[in-house]
Amino acid sequence: MIKDREVKVKELRGKKDINGKSYEYGYYTLPLNLYVKKHIVEKFGKEFVVEIDDRFGIICIKPKVLEDMIGINKCPSPWR
Repeated sequence: MIKDREVKVKELRGKKDINGKSYEYGYYTLPLNLYVKKHIVEKFGKEFVVEIDDRFGIICIKPKVLEDMIGINKCPSPWR
């Protein structure tokens, strides 16, 4: 069974102290602690579709913009 859900990327900020210096960094994450690269978010936006296939244990992430533009309905999988 395949479950679809629309999600938005959250931008998180982190801070580390190394050898007396303080560094700040940012990253993007989806539910289920799935990380999205910064250039993907900048190119396609913050709305994504997550498909979870319980039968095969496959998680597929695709930008919502691509689904609307190209009409990708199902994520490609070599086992289907």
